[in-house]
Amino acid sequence: MGMCLALHSVSDANIKKILGRPELIWRLIASDDPEIYEETIKEKNRVSFLDKLFGKKATTETEIPNLSFVEGENVDDDLDKSWQGIHYCMNKTAYEAEPPMDFITVGGEVAGDIDVGYGPARLFNSEAVKEIHSRLSNITEADVSANYDPEDMDKLDIYPNIWSRDGEEGLEYITEYFVNLKSFVANCANNNLGMAVYIC
Repeated sequence: MGMCLALHSVSDANIKKILGRPELIWRLIASDDPEIYEETIKEKNRVSFLDKLFGKKATTETEIPNLSFVEGENVDDDLDKSWQGIHYCMNKTAYEAEPPMDFITVGGEVAGDIDVGYGPARLFNSEAVKEIHSRLSNITEADVSANYDPEDMDKLDIYPNIWSRDGEEGLEYITEYFVNLKSFVANCANNNLGMAVYIC
């Protein structure tokens, strides 16, 4: 399967709820599968044998919270395995970049310690997304192509390590998903929404 980067549009109100109660991330990224959220809550509330000896009791949810979605929210997309290649072609680095252009790899606010694939999701509010949109608008496919350097990318271990092998096909893969990324971020910005980013 490999590591794919997923994107979800999310409102500032729901970002605030998720940051306050990170298990709610499942209500966003797996809204059609409530059991994942419920299992996470059960695991969180499980009491160890030692705690039971000292009289600690399991807490039970009387009401399972939910997220209410506004128009344009909870729309998802992905960058497949092209994510680090896109980051490299925008920044010429493996991970680091001046914010907000590190949003693919390391930026944002972490949604607690809820592992949603390969670590927790990262959240960007609507203001951050507008700034990302503004910066992305100034990067063209020609800029991405000019920065494509298979040899350097393989040297930096840019995932999924196919660049020297695939050459121009690797560049086409990156530019196709770069166009998707720009479209997704533009839709979020135009709807005053933030986004969740995570690797699964």
